[in-house]
Order: sequence, then C-alpha cells, then structure tokens
Amino acid sequence: MQTDTMRIDTVQPPAPTPDIPPHRRDRLLVAVNIAIGAIIAYLVIVPLAMLLFSSFKNSKMKLPFQVPGFTLDNFAKIFTSQRFGEVTVNSLIFVVGAVVLALIISVSLAYLFERTDLPGRRVLAPSALAPMAVPATVMAVAWMLAANPTNGPIAILIQKIFGVTVDIYSLPGMILVAGIFGVPSMYLMLAPTFARLNLEFEEAAASSGAGWLTRTRKIVLPLTMPGITAASMLLIVIALEEFSIPAILGMPHQIFVFSSLVQDALQPPSGIPDYGRASAYGILLVLVSLVMISVYRRQTRESHRFRVVGGKGYRSTPIRLGRWRFPLCAMVSLYVLVAIVLPILALVWTSLTPFLQPISLHNFRSLTWSNYTAIFTNSSSSQAVVNTLAVSLITATATAALALWLAIASTRGNRFGRWLFDLSFLVFGIPGVVLGMAVLFLYVYVPIRVYGTIWIIIIALTTRYIPRGSRMIQTALLQLDPGLEEVGRVSGASNAVVLRRVVFPLVAPAVSRAWLSVFTNALGELPIALLLSSDGNRTIAVQLWDLIGENANYPEASALSVLLLVVSAVAIGWINRRGGQQHI
Repeated sequence: MQTDTMRIDTVQPPAPTPDIPPHRRDRLLVAVNIAIGAIIAYLVIVPLAMLLFSSFKNSKMKLPFQVPGFTLDNFAKIFTSQRFGEVTVNSLIFVVGAVVLALIISVSLAYLFERTDLPGRRVLAPSALAPMAVPATVMAVAWMLAANPTNGPIAILIQKIFGVTVDIYSLPGMILVAGIFGVPSMYLMLAPTFARLNLEFEEAAASSGAGWLTRTRKIVLPLTMPGITAASMLLIVIALEEFSIPAILGMPHQIFVFSSLVQDALQPPSGIPDYGRASAYGILLVLVSLVMISVYRRQTRESHRFRVVGGKGYRSTPIRLGRWRFPLCAMVSLYVLVAIVLPILALVWTSLTPFLQPISLHNFRSLTWSNYTAIFTNSSSSQAVVNTLAVSLITATATAALALWLAIASTRGNRFGRWLFDLSFLVFGIPGVVLGMAVLFLYVYVPIRVYGTIWIIIIALTTRYIPRGSRMIQTALLQLDPGLEEVGRVSGASNAVVLRRVVFPLVAPAVSRAWLSVFTNALGELPIALLLSSDGNRTIAVQLWDLIGENANYPEASALSVLLLVVSAVAIGWINRRGGQQHI
C-alpha cells in the first residue's frame, strides 16, 4: 500500500538587521504614517481652506489675503447675475447630454461585446476604447479640425449626404465630443457587470415566452442598474470638471460652462481678473461634485445586494444575435470610424500641411514635415516638451509613492490610515480648474518659491491624482491573502521587513500601472497647467491653448497634438501589456 507524503517547508526567518531593532522599525512605520498624513492634509485641506477664504473676500483683482474683512458679496453677485442662470443652464445641458450620450453608447457596447456573439469583437473592443489614449485637449483639437463647418471632413460629408450644416463650435458639439470621450471610462466600469450576469435568468424568462426586449427591460437592466447608476454619478463629476473640451469648442462663440467660467474669471481677455468671484464659483462647483461623489460611494457600497454570480452553476454563454450579427457589427464599425478614426486622421493630416486645408488627393503634394521640425527648432515649443516630460515623470513618481503608502495604510493599518485614505478621496470631487486656482492662491501667499516653476504644477497634479493612484493600488492589496504576511511575522520579521519583502514585490505591477496611468493623464492636463503657467514652466497643453486661441496656428498645434497622442498611446499600450486597466 502506497501512502502520500506531505513535505512541510520551514520558513527561515530573515536575517536580523543589527543596526535597527524590530521595535524601532515599527516606530519608524508609525512616524512615516504621521508624516504621510501631514503631507496629505497639507495637499488637500490647505488649498481648499485658501479657496474658501478667498470666496469670502471682495478681492476682485487683488489677491484674497490683501483685502481686509469678510463678505458674502461674491455669492450674492453670482446668484443675482443673469450670466449665472445662463451658465447654469449650459452646464446642466452639457453634463446631462454628455452623460446620457456616453451612457447609451457604453451600455450598448458593453452588452454587445460582453453578452453577445458579435463578430470582430477582438478588434472593435480595443478600437472603441481608443479615446483612452487621447488627452481631452487633443480630442477637442481633433474634433475641431474634423467637424468645423469650413473644411472639416465630417461636416462636409454630412452636408453632402443630408444637406445639414454641422457646427462643432456649439453646445451640441461640446456634448458630442465629451460624450465620446467619456465612453471608455464608463465602458470599463460597466463591462464586468454585463460579463458576470448569469444567463440562466434570461433563459428562464425566455422559456416563459418573454421576448428579447422584455427580458432586457425586466431582467438585464434592473440587475445592472446599480453599476450603471454608479458609473453615471462618476461621469457626472468628470463632466462637471471637464475644461478642455468646452473651453476649446465653446471659445469661438463664448459658450461657457462653470469650469470654463472659472478660468475666464481668473484669466479674462481684458486681463483684469476677479479672484473673489472665481473662488465663489469654485466653491459651488466643489459642493456639487462632492454630492455626486457621495452618491457614487453609496451606490458602490450597496452593490453587494445585487450580486447574481455564485459559485455554483454559473455560465456565461454568449447570446446569439442571428441575422443581426453583421448589421450590428457594421453599426459599431461606423461609430469607431466617425467618432475616433476620422478626427485622428484630420489631426494627422493638418499636422502635415503648411496651412489649414481639406483632405484631398490634390493636396497630397503640399504635405510637409515642417510643423514637426518647428516644434524642436522653436525654443518655446521645445521647452514646453521638456517641461511636460519633467512634470509628468516627477508627478507620476511622487503620486505612486504616496498612493502606495495610502493604500497600505488603509488596508493594513488602523483607523487613522483609513481616515487618510478617505481624506484623499475628497480631492476627486475638486475640479481641476478649481484645484489649480486654490494652489495658485496658496503659493502666492506662502513663502515657498515654487510659483513660476514646474514644481507648482507638480504639486497640484500630485494632489489631483493621489486618489486615483491609491485606489488602483488598494484593489491589488485587497486581493492579497493576509496569511502571506502572517507567515513573515511568525518567523520573527518586523512589519517593515514584511512590507519590503512580501507586500511590495506582490503589488509592484499595480504600482507600475498607477505610475503609467498618472504619467499619461499628466501629459495632457490643461486647466491646472494653464492657471499655473508662466514663461518658465509652460507645458505642451498650454502651448496648444496659445497656438489655437491666440495665434490660430492649427498646423503646428496639430503637430504638437500628434506628438502628445503618440507618447500617450505608447504609455497606454504599456499599461495594457502589464495587466490591463484598473479604475476607481
């Protein structure tokens, strides 16, 4: 009779560090926690306090700390002005329109890609997610070139086929571009919900005679509604803070939403800012965003009530589309072509032209590389490229380090660590243009010489991206079995050694994904860089803004956009190769 034997490997305790005893290492961890807490509180609370302070100052063109006393005049002027009503209506239409459009497209794509046998899914799915690699500033420039009423290929095509004039410089145009830009984020949040939906529920309804529409309305949508609602709330926050698209496309006809109005109050064409009014607008925008964030967090906390996947009998067989397979495939392909391919093609084409001209075979002979040459021969553009790379690299590194420690403190620490983690989430409800304004006021007042350098932009961007990075890393930490760390402690290792030899190596892929994600987002960040820019710290996004708004140099702006797009696409491709995307 043969018996199985079990070999038990003994875990050798790590070699002790002679100069730092274990109890001192643990004290060091506590000290680091306190230091990180102080940094997070400084980055988050102090700028918000300065913004609130400024909103109660009748400062106008003076800085808030140069005006004595406090007043409610800023809020009174806002609520009684005719412009407030107009901007409120514009913002409401813009946000609701963009969210509804993104919701319709992303739910349709998630259902088709995750639930059906749609042909070509392996090609169409990544193509539909391509806007992830396109910064919002570049997206706005691409659509401006593709759908402008003068020579945009999409506008010309619609005019010839339907006889309808398209004007991208309008509120519907802003909604269209913002909706398409929001599709990838919403799709990535909804795809797991549709993928995990148990087919047996629909099969039971089908056996009772329910048609596809009835099954979708009474089974699929109710079961996926928590995920849809949470994704919608998050996209509302993103649309509220979106600056690049409404600023670039609304600028020609002076169409403002709250985010662009804040920037206009700080940097008006007249050159006379109104800091108090801008701060009051910023506080109102923060309050609305925080309400949406709280609704989003409540939805995600209660999502366990709608779990439909168990460990027994779960199947994920795709639904057969039958005769609708190829028509639906054609519709998705048309969406990818019109919404993504044509705008990028128009951008690349314009970057190769000596002046703005339509796409045609006749104009092929005039294509040139001079716009790309100008980027590296023009000192202003080349310095913007260097500044952008420096800002993105340092921001990504600082954010990844702080985010890693925050994630560890929230999952492996005490209540203080979880409080710090929740505090950082507050930043997600602060629109970028508002955060930039708060940092501007703070460092003009605080005697730290960072204003006018790239460091003030790095500080603001690090504050902005900490909550996103920490949640990406926290997801990876929650997947680790605490038993792995207990083995190290039982063997005599201190908390510091366990973190260094067990936890850090296991979460390294998540940290690298967070780093690359922050790097990609920082490349095209416009509102913060625009508010904090000066002659010595201009970035590519600010250079783009000036080339379009002041000089109307669309070919060189397109070349800069293509350069930004290529770097961003390479980073996104690297993220995908290292394990896909993680989102809040």
